Amino acid sequence: MMSYEDWLERILGCARNIASRAHQEEAWKAGGDLVSSPDEVYQALMEDRTPDLFFEIYGKSLSAQQVQCWHDLKSRLTSYYDRMPLYPDPARVLEDPEWDLVRQAAARFVLAFNGQSV
Repeated sequence: MMSYEDWLERILGCARNIASRAHQEEAWKAGGDLVSSPDEVYQALMEDRTPDLFFEIYGKSLSAQQVQCWHDLKSRLTSYYDRMPLYPDPARVLEDPEWDLVRQAAARFVLAFNGQSV
């Protein structure tokens, strides 16, 4: 198992990508240097980084704000992902006010852990 610090940094890295409209505009455009998609940001965080297990193991040692920010991000991201079509249009996602709420939740999550805005 990886260390607390490495695991948390990987989770935060995914959350920073979710919080960053600029990152998404670059990563989701056709022919860009970065390759990603709206559904990939969900999978990268929720499946690849196993944050639920992280919070199960370390949750008791975290602040109430950190845990609450995680629950908010998880809830908003999962709800959005569950409503997405199989092949979401990145341009529509970028302009969707509901996606903006996901981005804001991700920014609060990152802020809760490192005290810096994204």
